[in-house]
Amino acid sequence: MRHACLPVFLASSLLVPSWAQEAAPKRPWSDKAALSYVAVGGNASSQSLGFSNEYKYLWTDATFAFNAGGVRVSTTSIDRTASGPSLGAATVVETRTTKTSTETYYANLRYDHNITDRLQWFGAAGWERNIPAGLEARMTGLGGLGYWWIKADRTKFFTDAGVGYTKENLVFRPAGTDDRFATFRVGAKFEKKLFDTSMFTSELSISDSFKDSQNYLGVWRNALTTSLSSRLALKVGYDMTYKNKPAFVGVPVVQTPVSTPPVILGEVPFQLKKTDTVFTTSLVITF
Repeated sequence: MRHACLPVFLASSLLVPSWAQEAAPKRPWSDKAALSYVAVGGNASSQSLGFSNEYKYLWTDATFAFNAGGVRVSTTSIDRTASGPSLGAATVVETRTTKTSTETYYANLRYDHNITDRLQWFGAAGWERNIPAGLEARMTGLGGLGYWWIKADRTKFFTDAGVGYTKENLVFRPAGTDDRFATFRVGAKFEKKLFDTSMFTSELSISDSFKDSQNYLGVWRNALTTSLSSRLALKVGYDMTYKNKPAFVGVPVVQTPVSTPPVILGEVPFQLKKTDTVFTTSLVITF
């Protein structure tokens, strides 16, 4: 196909003035979308959907970025019971119950403005939802400074620090829980071009509350992206989140002895695990 198009390309280039053959100016914006989907059917049933989008707009002295994404996993459990007057005349009844086992979403935006070639100030805002971790929503606003320690073509290293405010809406909120507080955050980002078509990125951010120093949160995101063409790439990612004071969920208390229907006395708080991990593989499309 490439050789068949070559004569047409040569003929058209001879008809275009030399000034028009120059490379078009680089557009100021870029957009990358990633999508992964897994579906299981038959004797077992589950669906997993993951997506993300990274939009960036560049000026000569500033950058605007908007990122959004999420993961949703639903699983269908199958219960079978049989009844009848005899084994040979038994009837099997199948009951399917679908439940969302994982539901996480995020959206954040950031504006960076250069003070010098390496020093810059930034403003950022973010929203996050993580139901398995007991988080209905977390809203954060930040402002601070960033610095490029390495800014080469194949290697980049950037750090920043900022202060702001955080508000959390928890799935279950025990009495005395502080869900609004001033916060500070430090972060680092490393990029390394391994080969001509592969890029490794690693981002680490640690945030903490001014009111309670033990309520810190660490997020570590890693990704290896390999280009398949100018538009398509394969991305493998591993994210880890550590919350030193994780959220609580409410566990219903059933009165004993158990009656029919059961009597629910209320809920008791149960603290979740501190660490969550996510492993993803996805196809990335560049627009």
